[in-house]
Amino acid sequence: MRNDGRRLPGDGIPQTLFGLIYSVELRIRRHFRGTNLHWGLRRILQQLWLQDGLSQKELSDSVGSSEGSISNMLKHLVAGGWVERRQDDYDYRISRIYLTEKGRAMRDAIVEELAQIDREVREAIGDVSAERLGTLLERTGDALRMSASGTDDDSPDALPDRPSPPGEL
Repeated sequence: MRNDGRRLPGDGIPQTLFGLIYSVELRIRRHFRGTNLHWGLRRILQQLWLQDGLSQKELSDSVGSSEGSISNMLKHLVAGGWVERRQDDYDYRISRIYLTEKGRAMRDAIVEELAQIDREVREAIGDVSAERLGTLLERTGDALRMSASGTDDDSPDALPDRPSPPGEL
């Protein structure tokens, strides 16, 4: 078969970004070894690391899963000691989900790992280049989100279950 001039799957900016994301994911994944936390459970923890005390509905909306799925996943997280349910102070029909000490310790370990990755990148390419790289990656992400926002498949429910972008920890 003749080469039609298109790039091979391993070439180009998207593949470079996938490689970078994969490298960061490998570093983060180390902290989850032995925890029996599959990706969906980690996604809930990530949301609580960003904002503790979300309701089940708020978690459902932010993760893009049904409330029934979230309810089942929360049972596992509660049983594992990662989170706890507390009744809302103002509306007793709502329970809020809070990290336990175990959940906060995992967040702290992940944040430290990300800080270490940042230090390694800065050491390898210098602070000025790292700042430029960060700006370029942000602009790239913004441009890709803008071009994707015109599609019909941009709702969280339409997306397949896959890891979140690295910045969402």
